[in-house]
Amino acid sequence: MKTYLLAGLALLLACSYVGGAFAAEGEEVEMLVFPDSYKASSVSSGGTISGVVKFEGDMPEMKALEITKDQAVCAATEKYDESLVVGEGNGLKNTIVYLHDISQGKDFDKATKLEIDQKGCQFSPHVQIVPVGSRLTMLNNDRVNHNVHIFSSINKPVNKQQTKNRRKMPLAGVKKAEGPVSVKCDIHGWMSAWIAYVPHPYFAVTNEKGEFSLEDVPAGTYKLGYWHEALGTNSASPDSVTVEAGGTVTQNYVLKMK
Repeated sequence: MKTYLLAGLALLLACSYVGGAFAAEGEEVEMLVFPDSYKASSVSSGGTISGVVKFEGDMPEMKALEITKDQAVCAATEKYDESLVVGEGNGLKNTIVYLHDISQGKDFDKATKLEIDQKGCQFSPHVQIVPVGSRLTMLNNDRVNHNVHIFSSINKPVNKQQTKNRRKMPLAGVKKAEGPVSVKCDIHGWMSAWIAYVPHPYFAVTNEKGEFSLEDVPAGTYKLGYWHEALGTNSASPDSVTVEAGGTVTQNYVLKMK
């Protein structure tokens, strides 16, 4: 067991450690688990894995972020730490749910927009899934300068200024699966997000109700995992799920502070 200090929560959490990755300012977070290889092919009569991730325990009060720069733009609306966002019915937002060991299945949806906005001096979405080799575009809808700092350790880190006049800044695709990796803005220190660079499309991020869905999964038995920045992972003991052709499997999770 290792103990991690996770961004924005100031809480010590004991988590099983499987392959650490360095985040901003020396923080260490658990990585996702990726297959040795993956082959995209057509999927016939694929099934669905869906469920809800919920938070259990006393509801923590969301911490308001201190806005120390460019208040006219950044403080126009109040900002809150998004490291733990609990919504309707205790649904846990921003949890990654994914298959550890799938080696063959569908290809990525090429029509999906891969973007992170910095509107109001806050990254949106807070957790973004990016296919290996695909270009992520950073948006700047603020009339202030930003700095995109992606703390990769396996791929080449990114540290680029995005001026107030540059609305779109495409980034080069990475070569290897990695993550989640921390994203910061060096100009506005409260801005924080995560990127997972993934080799296959069977990754989902829970919505405000804690819901997720993995679709077109080839029939078979797989290891199903989750990752949450404040509540850890089940990397050391993923759940086994069996998907029948055309069938649906329900797998719910209840996470709590450790």
